[in-house]
Amino acid sequence: MIYPRTERQRHFVKLARQLAEQFQKRAAGYDETGQFPFENYADLRVAGFPALVIPEEFGGWGANLLESVLVMEALATGDGSTALSFTMHVQVMGSAAEARSWPEDLFVRLCRESVDRGALINAVATEPRLGSPSRGGLPDTTATPVYANGAQDDPIAWIINGHKNFASLSPALDYFIVPAALEDGSGQVARFIVPAGEYIEIEETWNAMGMRATGSHDIYLRDARVTPDLMLGRSDPKASDPTVSTGNAWFTLTVCAVYLGVAQAALSFAANFAHKRVPTALGKPIAELESIQRLLGEAELALTQARSMLYNVANDWDMLPDCRQELSPLLMATKVTVTNNAIRAVDQSLRVVGGAGLSRSLPMERYYRDVRAGLYHPMVDEQAIPMFGRIALKREQKVMNEE
Repeated sequence: MIYPRTERQRHFVKLARQLAEQFQKRAAGYDETGQFPFENYADLRVAGFPALVIPEEFGGWGANLLESVLVMEALATGDGSTALSFTMHVQVMGSAAEARSWPEDLFVRLCRESVDRGALINAVATEPRLGSPSRGGLPDTTATPVYANGAQDDPIAWIINGHKNFASLSPALDYFIVPAALEDGSGQVARFIVPAGEYIEIEETWNAMGMRATGSHDIYLRDARVTPDLMLGRSDPKASDPTVSTGNAWFTLTVCAVYLGVAQAALSFAANFAHKRVPTALGKPIAELESIQRLLGEAELALTQARSMLYNVANDWDMLPDCRQELSPLLMATKVTVTNNAIRAVDQSLRVVGGAGLSRSLPMERYYRDVRAGLYHPMVDEQAIPMFGRIALKREQKVMNEE
């Protein structure tokens, strides 16, 4: 497993690593204050990264899923919060570019704006009562139709009101994708593109243990008026079936890449620390101790396993489009494996550094906190593990029925 393996991949990763070096210098300050890293986003825009996944026909870089995974991992070695929040734009526009299921005029407009002015977009779907929409349910956020001259035919606009939380990247967003329950008697949910404006209030509620600078605040939509052309689609509210492809590969795998990058940063720091740490009683670097080598070895092995699975599944997704339904369980397996292996790698790396790693003067305690957030992105372990059990049972039942 050798990546990056093409000149194009190497170019993308090189650019990301250059930015990561700058992000790393600011990471501790943003983590301490919890403020949104606007400086980092200025750098991302100057470097053209909002165009990363925009199709080349619209002036973008046209990165596929594997290339995006490589970039997000590299960015996260500098600052997990910046990488995680930026991933939201990447996964939304990447999946949209792949599916091309949005209204074409709207898709082209957003692509052009991402290229021309670095416009950023994210889906803000989670709500206090609803939780993650992946579990199904009707959102409390509503979209009320507005009709012309009292006619009850096609609405000329929709008025959206509601409250969303975990709205990552919210301080820098130009567009919010907002699911809302339609108050037209259909019982359906629609997704709207809502431009940033005075009708969106950001309440700075994000004060978390880890990933403190993602800007994942609460937002309130107050009589946001959108035209029908800003509706992405409508459907019945229901939980997705993880054994059937849902098109969430972009979210799942790019988010995994972020936590892999955080863990790699922790391992690199611990190995560097081991070379430089020379206790008086030992008289040599602790890197020469087998116990330290074992801890670093366990971390390296965990990341090698995670990286192999992540890259291979991302590559399969790109190269085998006809097999994406069969790949869906592998997406979930990758999520569980990468996030848990990343946590293990950071834990072992912290053991190498020892008690000094708990000090805020070193980045280890930030890596330790940041990497744990990976457990709480969908699909969580508590959902995924029983799902794999059901897959095994279903497979064996099929064999029994054929006997």
